[in-house]
Amino acid sequence: MSSPEPYWYLASYPKSGNTWCRVFITELRRLAGLDSADATASAQQEEQALRLNRDLATGSIVSSRHWLDDQLGIDSSDLCWAELDKVRGRVGHQRALYAECLRYHKVHDAFTSPDSAGRPVVPTEGCRGAVVMIRHPADVAVSLGHFFSWELERCVAFLLNEEAALCRSSKRGGQQVRQFMGSWAHHGQSWVDQQQIPVLLLRYEDLLVQPEHHFRRLATFLDLPAEEPLIREAVANTRFDKLRAKEDAEGGFHERPEGCERFFRSGRSGEGREQLTAEQILQLEEAFSETLIRFGYALNPSVAA
Repeated sequence: MSSPEPYWYLASYPKSGNTWCRVFITELRRLAGLDSADATASAQQEEQALRLNRDLATGSIVSSRHWLDDQLGIDSSDLCWAELDKVRGRVGHQRALYAECLRYHKVHDAFTSPDSAGRPVVPTEGCRGAVVMIRHPADVAVSLGHFFSWELERCVAFLLNEEAALCRSSKRGGQQVRQFMGSWAHHGQSWVDQQQIPVLLLRYEDLLVQPEHHFRRLATFLDLPAEEPLIREAVANTRFDKLRAKEDAEGGFHERPEGCERFFRSGRSGEGREQLTAEQILQLEEAFSETLIRFGYALNPSVAA
């Protein structure tokens, strides 16, 4: 069998910038004409602005049940989570891995789960690397609250939970299988500390402050065009205010869950310190102090001491 086509992972805890990066990748490829079959199609494509609900297709999320069923050749609903996590990492061993046009696969799973027997939950054969996006947990808590319609207390508890996972039931999980994440700190460290594939670490806050610099790093890592004019235009076209306007113009974004007013809501950093209680912030910083320091986040003086 021929070698699999290159692919990458876009790995993050939920609400940490994954979709923003996917939109940027889509727009950069559009501007560079990478998805056009010929020059005429490229010219036509340039006349059309990016549409979220039509164009955002960077690759299947690896927890997609439909995609897993196709790749594994079985009905994954016949397996419990423990059984499924042991085989998910073997996807592609019998066929061309990720046989899609675009191969930048969104991942919310931790790199391993308690049920994966120490092996990756995701395939690594032929993988060129993982972009790992992180965001301060206090801001993640606020964003999770709006996204899932959760109280902030529940969001903080979820981030602290060593057994945290996204799933709708003990087995089936709807359109996606269980995504084991563990705590906020465990999730990030599971990707950064693994030695099987290269990693590019991006902080959400850095993308806000220096978008052209850090999105250029992203493009280079993904073997995409990284010329300054292209990066500048792609960054300008995917500013948060423009994504909000696109979501409104398209009547909503299809990845927005029921009950969520809008997907592209704020995009700011610092909301956690504005909306969480002092006790909740202290909980997060005390529990994650080593990881926060490691990733360059400042702690309250009382915690740092």
